Amino acid sequence: MHTHADEPSKSERIVELAGQLGVLRPKDLAAEGIQAEYLRRACDKGVIKKIGRGSYVVSQKEVNPRLDLAVVGRAVPNGVICLRSALAFHKLGNVPRDAVDIAIERRAAKPRLDYPKLRVARLGGTAFTEGVEIHRLEGVEVQIYALEKTLTDLFKFRNKIGPHIAVDALRSALASGRVDHKKLWKYARLCRVERVMKPYVDALA
Repeated sequence: MHTHADEPSKSERIVELAGQLGVLRPKDLAAEGIQAEYLRRACDKGVIKKIGRGSYVVSQKEVNPRLDLAVVGRAVPNGVICLRSALAFHKLGNVPRDAVDIAIERRAAKPRLDYPKLRVARLGGTAFTEGVEIHRLEGVEVQIYALEKTLTDLFKFRNKIGPHIAVDALRSALASGRVDHKKLWKYARLCRVERVMKPYVDALA
């Protein structure tokens, strides 16, 4: 039988874990033998807050685009932030307000998350695994495609998201001088968009 005596320590542990992990998921508590009931009480007390089903943070945390990516990183650990969301992370586009773009392996189950909303892109083989960088956001290690890989993905999915987004992103990236051309062509070959991209790169270079 649980006494209430151990509740403060459980509540402190929940806050501590949320602080360490950046974004707390219920399974993190299960591993510590802390029942969901304590999580609910910690929320009621206002020491942590829920930001979407199954995602909790310390109550002082401001919701911001980096935290959105951290929430997705914890909820979909095998996914990679891509397309418009990756472009915004690389500071070459506006943060998409409606959803976070995430790439998953072609056969993977579709992730379920109510916040933030997800836009899923499916990639297979090396087109999925190559060009992944790991960035620490709000205490969470998040997989995000490198700038060059993001640019080639924008061309690969241009019919879905609009060719002008891909071309504008390429123009801004080349103008910023941050593009490694060797990497760009390596990913363009992987994503099979070399022929599509070449005239744009030649014209903008």
